[in-house]
Amino acid sequence: MNTDRLTQIREAIDELAAQCQPGGAPGNGGPALPAADVSARLARIWAMLSELDPELARRLPGYGFPP
Repeated sequence: MNTDRLTQIREAIDELAAQCQPGGAPGNGGPALPAADVSARLARIWAMLSELDPELARRLPGYGFPP
């Protein structure tokens, strides 16, 4: 697997997790990210994972993203 891509995925997950906490949204002290924003960010992370391992994406149909 591409370690640079895995690093990007890890960073995206860490950033999203931090921003989901109260006070973690941009500007610190604001509310956590809205659910729609979280869903969109998760979809982008899932797309990165699917790009690295298309077989994984095929084994998890119904995850909420196109096959």
